[in-house]
Amino acid sequence: MGEFFAENFPNIPRDNIEGMKASDVIQQSLDLVEFVLHLEEKLGLEININTLGEKLITETFGELADDLVAIGKGA
Repeated sequence: MGEFFAENFPNIPRDNIEGMKASDVIQQSLDLVEFVLHLEEKLGLEININTLGEKLITETFGELADDLVAIGKGA
């Protein structure tokens, strides 16, 4: 399990992974995927989640909007 989380969720601290519920981590990621799919549909953009990465969690919606505008312009 630790290897899976290290590979697929590198930002999740693994020092207490046994104390975490898989649904806590995976559900959050699925919510992000659904959010990005919604943005792609509404904005007509192809968004690479790997490119935005941590920004999807750490940026404000305003900062994320600026990144999406840059993606829309091909930057």
